[in-house]
Amino acid sequence: MSGLQVTPEVSSGPLAVGVIVAYFAVVIGIGLYFFKRSRSSTGDFWIAGGQIKTYTQVFAFYAVLASAGSFFGIGGFAYAFGASFAMQVAVAVAAGGLFTMIFLAGPIRRAGVYTVPAYLQMRYQSRRVRLVGALIFAIAAWAYMIPQLTAGGITVDFVLPQLGYEIGVIVAAIGFALYVSLGGMWAVTWTDFIQGIMMVLLSLLPIPLILLEFGGVGGTLSAALAQDSGFAGSSLPWVTHLGVGLVWVLGVLSLPQFGQRILSSESDRAARRGFMWMVPMYVLTFGLSAFIVAAAALVVEPNLANADYFYYAVLVEYFGPVIQGLGAAGLLAAIMSTTDALLVALSASISHDIPETMEWDLGERKELILGQVVIWAGALSTAVVALDPPGLIATMTTLVTGGLASGLFPAVAVGTWWKRANEWGALAAMIVGFLAYGVLLFGDVMDALFAEALVAVPLGLVVFFGVSLATRRPTGEELVGFGTFHSHSISPERRAAADDD
Repeated sequence: MSGLQVTPEVSSGPLAVGVIVAYFAVVIGIGLYFFKRSRSSTGDFWIAGGQIKTYTQVFAFYAVLASAGSFFGIGGFAYAFGASFAMQVAVAVAAGGLFTMIFLAGPIRRAGVYTVPAYLQMRYQSRRVRLVGALIFAIAAWAYMIPQLTAGGITVDFVLPQLGYEIGVIVAAIGFALYVSLGGMWAVTWTDFIQGIMMVLLSLLPIPLILLEFGGVGGTLSAALAQDSGFAGSSLPWVTHLGVGLVWVLGVLSLPQFGQRILSSESDRAARRGFMWMVPMYVLTFGLSAFIVAAAALVVEPNLANADYFYYAVLVEYFGPVIQGLGAAGLLAAIMSTTDALLVALSASISHDIPETMEWDLGERKELILGQVVIWAGALSTAVVALDPPGLIATMTTLVTGGLASGLFPAVAVGTWWKRANEWGALAAMIVGFLAYGVLLFGDVMDALFAEALVAVPLGLVVFFGVSLATRRPTGEELVGFGTFHSHSISPERRAAADDD
């Protein structure tokens, strides 16, 4: 690929802009609708009272997992590095969702708490473990929002190029923070449900026209290979493939937005079934995005300034302004569906978990007020960083997920099933794994992209097992939580008591 780099722009602004404005109006309206209900209790604000049914969770899980990192990122990876690499990422992400369904969805939901750090406290009977977990969750949730707001800026830049990317980032941040602070997890759940359906439909929307234009799957791939002979493969080294696979298979189990979503389910069965139906839907939609939509983008516009614009290149080529506006709304849905859950997770960690571990009795009213302040502060501070994004959207999300896998996978996933694990092993693994990943990443130690987790995750596991075995066995009292979430469900009425233990 060579020549002048370009950025696709919508061909006719007003109609597309109208669709986007209407979309923002709908999601803010949902926030207003659930305003009173979300203020009923902290449980309603953080986890929608634990009342969300399976059919809603299927699309809400899809929306949270897909995010801008998939809707933009999978096809962007295919455009930039090759479809095989992109497909590997999609399969690894889906595998992480499958493992979460099998190993974590049931125990986390049965714990009867509001947050995953509170789940860690129940497992290890330790406020220290909860505090460290809350800090890691808060850092990761904040960092994960940067690529989401980057995608928001790209979307507004596409629909309203006269405003530009920077204004788009600010508009996205304010819009997301507004409806989340209004409606809490109730608003997040129902917007995610709508957004999940939109994302499925809009990810598939261009495919019939593409196949018709190029004469089927074979013709589409042949045209892409004629433009770039390496499109079907990968331009990245094997170490990067191994690293990205490890990151996403293990990292999904520790994503803060998933923990909040699981805890909002009406039962452990609803949580597991939500994942069960979501995973194949994810692989289908983003597999087609990698091999068909990205291939068409490479043919119609081989010199994109940013690979994350691949979907917009296809919209401009095949559709008019109304569909372009719907496509942009679908991409906003991808952004919102993860950003809103991240804002809830960030807010819960700072305004709920940290005060609890410090034994500050804020009361429900002050906690809710602090939670809303954190939502706005988190959205606006990440917007500042997103004004000058550090890389491709999928690259950023993968790097953050690598930090989560390194810091939390041993304590959260392994500790859920290994009875011998104790407080000291969990603390050591979280601190060593997370810090080691940070040193490797920011010290630019590894030559290959995404390779940091290949060192940090095994190191965290070694520390987790070694320290747990070198220190005393957990007492019967310390294993109360372990027995609880492996045996029976705590009713919603007992959540607050469980959270305060």
